Amino acid sequence: MQYTRLCIALFFLISAPLSHAETKAGAIKDAEFVIEKQKKNRVTQAQRLFFKASTPTIKRLNKPLKTLNALKLKAILFHPAPQLYLPFCLKQKERGPSFHHYCKIGVCTSLLPYLAVGLDQIPFSKGIWSTDLSFVPPLWRKNLKEGSFTLQGRYDVGSWRFQPHLNYQPAWHKYSHSHHCMLHQGKIGVWVKRAGESSIQDGQVNVKIIGYHNKDINEKLCTFHYKWVKQLDNWFLKVASYHAIARYVNGTARQTRLIFSATPSLCLHLYKAMQLKVGLRMAYHNDPVSPPILNFDLYPMVKIGYGMSPCFTPYIGIQGMGVGGSVVPLHLHDLVAKNPFIASNWKLSHPHQYFKLYGGSKGTIGPNLSYRLHIAYRQLKNQSRIVEDGQQIRLAYNPQDYNLVKVIGLVDYRLPKYYITIKGTCYPYVGNGPAPIWWYHKPRYKLKPTFTYIPHSKVLLTSKLHLNGATFVKDINGHSMPIPVRINLSVGIDYFIFKKFVAFLMATNLLNRTDICYTQYPDQKFNLMVGLAYKW
Repeated sequence: MQYTRLCIALFFLISAPLSHAETKAGAIKDAEFVIEKQKKNRVTQAQRLFFKASTPTIKRLNKPLKTLNALKLKAILFHPAPQLYLPFCLKQKERGPSFHHYCKIGVCTSLLPYLAVGLDQIPFSKGIWSTDLSFVPPLWRKNLKEGSFTLQGRYDVGSWRFQPHLNYQPAWHKYSHSHHCMLHQGKIGVWVKRAGESSIQDGQVNVKIIGYHNKDINEKLCTFHYKWVKQLDNWFLKVASYHAIARYVNGTARQTRLIFSATPSLCLHLYKAMQLKVGLRMAYHNDPVSPPILNFDLYPMVKIGYGMSPCFTPYIGIQGMGVGGSVVPLHLHDLVAKNPFIASNWKLSHPHQYFKLYGGSKGTIGPNLSYRLHIAYRQLKNQSRIVEDGQQIRLAYNPQDYNLVKVIGLVDYRLPKYYITIKGTCYPYVGNGPAPIWWYHKPRYKLKPTFTYIPHSKVLLTSKLHLNGATFVKDINGHSMPIPVRINLSVGIDYFIFKKFVAFLMATNLLNRTDICYTQYPDQKFNLMVGLAYKW
């Protein structure tokens, strides 16, 4: 505790931006050490609490940016926000916060090499930069080879923070001996944040490009997010916006797709720990849908939460009952992340959410146990599903209303030597009428437990179990194929030969050798990877 107070005191005494051009290398390292120490403290606290109460406050954000390292804005998600598909190795990067740099070299069962190199927090040209370079062999899918390069920086100027980033990822996929494809994905953008005495601003501009080699299939997508939050006594005002312009080309199908949306909202702190949030969502899109769907959306949103205790913080909310529905962005990179074998000459169309009723609770039970329960009922139109057409996939759109109930439960238990995370998802489908080709429902349940154990100071064991309930899948002509209960297990072992030198072994798909997922893309069979990692 004494060291924590000392680090906090040193952090607030720093008067100049950490990445100033005239700062010497030694001073940068010292400042970054203080920031990293506070990061570790916050991570430890976050792991202990895991899910915070549903009554956020802006008071902790009322400080200049140079005294607030991360702004904790990542907890305030944009809606809707497309996700970027990243290689497996980059998703695992955040597991090793003790070292800034790493290099991993390995080989898998197919004798293809595995390489991942990362350099973090490098001072250069008035900023602090990090980069990742990787080549990933077939870890979980059939005959998949992909590389990735990522470069991101950070500039602090007074109360402003600029974070440019660049990502490029080529990938090669093979469905069969006669059917394969190669595609390229790229992303460039900048994230700008500003913190004042009583307000914060957050903006992102991203340009994503995806294209197939030797195929007339590509998409250029530009998105803009902006969020402004203003604190006024016991209430605060928030304005969020999302805009997207996409140019999609697939053979004879050529579309320019637009989305412009804005969501002003007001949050009131009522009696004790009660919070009321009201807002109005407005959106415009030019997506032609049959049967016709209004191009303009306008509907209210209401959410109320009550922090009764640290272990029980219930909340309930409702969206909809207005003009039109909430457009849910669907772009090419969303589909490629699930199945890269896209058929030619077909169009894309956004789903629409007309009504949503949700609620749940989250909290902590003791210092080591936390949980979250979320239940949502949604009414959707133009909902899409991936269907098989030979060795390609297309999208089929439901011409009728579609009701979806989704229940998510998550339990997290952590101790110094091991922690367990169990996530369960249930889909109790109700009130859905038959449709001409509307056949596929997700499995009624999914279970994903993760276990990490440290039996010795030099040994780290990890395991992941995926259990999916039975379901059906049909091709474009409506021919069905049952898919039984699917279970899969992956395990990994890390052995620290020295403090910075690690040997690792990872085995995937131990229990399911012939899994065919609902996208009709064969999964990778049993795979074993061994290698060495050096961190410094």
